[in-house]
Amino acid sequence: MRIALLGLGLIGGSIVRALKEDPARAGAFADTPLTLVAWLPSDVTAKSDGDASSVDQVARTIAEAVDGASLVVLCMPAMAIPAVLDELVICRRSGRLLESAVIMDVASTKRWIIAEASKRGLRFCGSHPMTAVTEIAASEPDAGLFVGSPWVIVPGPHAGGGPALVERLATSCGARPIMMEAELYDAAVAAVSHLPLLLSVALVEAIATGLGSDDADGWGVSHLLASGAWDAVTKLARGSDQVGADILATNAREVRRKLTAMRLELERWDARLIAAENDPAAGSRDIQSRLNLARTYLEEHG
Repeated sequence: MRIALLGLGLIGGSIVRALKEDPARAGAFADTPLTLVAWLPSDVTAKSDGDASSVDQVARTIAEAVDGASLVVLCMPAMAIPAVLDELVICRRSGRLLESAVIMDVASTKRWIIAEASKRGLRFCGSHPMTAVTEIAASEPDAGLFVGSPWVIVPGPHAGGGPALVERLATSCGARPIMMEAELYDAAVAAVSHLPLLLSVALVEAIATGLGSDDADGWGVSHLLASGAWDAVTKLARGSDQVGADILATNAREVRRKLTAMRLELERWDARLIAAENDPAAGSRDIQSRLNLARTYLEEHG
């Protein structure tokens, strides 16, 4: 079976390593030898885009990469996908892309991307591996990146048998496949991934580069004391601005919904702090009860 990876990056490079470095894990593809072919965008070098040296072939063009492929994996930021989909339409018309070929992505939003693929009538299945390390805060490709993690599969309207093939890939990488609808997925990741990204950036803007940065007790002093807590909360803000921007732009509706809820909660916290200013003892008891509720919830629900 020929698998074409368009772009590599953290996710694509880790897929390659999972299939190449641990053959036993590739049991779902044991019925046929695998040929992994990569195409890299012209502005990306093999060294900076995952581990191209691990693939069987590096193609010069998209058409060359997808020629005869059963599965095409789009490993790129969301906003780069439509232009590549246009290329794939041309490849299908010319016969380079098989009619039976399944196209999948690994980006962090789904409704917008699936709509783009659907407009072009492509056999498309959205997917996203939910790993502890993200493309936002990228690191080196890792063969074990997906082990034990959920891999969400979101079939498009023309997916056909695509979900089964994507499930085989996810299982071969050690992940746990989960089928989900695009709207539900986008709403869920807005809460646990995309809103945290926005809040991480907003914290930097408010404290380090915003109005508060010029205060007498502002960033000029604070950055000298920044350590574990600051590093943990601002980790996502340190990642790829392109990936982060594409995520927030293509899932803006759901992120705004979660942001509205966050604003209401921050207003409640502002009221608690006002009360604590007037009566620190009573305020401390109230704040402790809220912190205890949050900690207990996380202990019970993860």
